[in-house]
Amino acid sequence: MFVMGKKIVGGLFAGLLGAGLYAAYQKMDETKKNRLKRDFREKTDELRDRAVDYAFYANDAVSDFKDAFKDELNSTKGNVKDASSSFADKAKSFKTAKDSDGTDVSAEEKADQDDIIVDARDAFNDSDYSKATESDTQNDANLSNTDKEKDNETEDHSNSQPNQDHSDNQ
Repeated sequence: MFVMGKKIVGGLFAGLLGAGLYAAYQKMDETKKNRLKRDFREKTDELRDRAVDYAFYANDAVSDFKDAFKDELNSTKGNVKDASSSFADKAKSFKTAKDSDGTDVSAEEKADQDDIIVDARDAFNDSDYSKATESDTQNDANLSNTDKEKDNETEDHSNSQPNQDHSDNQ
């Protein structure tokens, strides 16, 4: 309600001010009225010219920005093209230098590829594990040889024992 009261008071004040200005304008003589109209037109024309000038300034600034941006973009594209062609030339010269060695490129490329070959002996040759397994296999071989000898002896004894047992029984 207080806000509505402020609006009413503001409206009344503007109305009274406008009515007072109109009354003052009507009391002026014709030369003063014409001078006031002419000054008002000059001020409005001046403001309109400034607005048009600022619009042209803004338009010029935007077009200058666009031109600068396009120039930078074209410069960057040129730099990228130069760099890529330089890289391609280096790659070609590297490949031709590799070819001029007299080697078969396809065989070299195949040799450069890593093939995965799974062989336990090759994989563990240089490790401590391989040394441990070699000694274990030697120990196993020695044990198996002694086991075979024992088996042979037991076979000999078993063959000879029954003969002895039969002779004792007789």
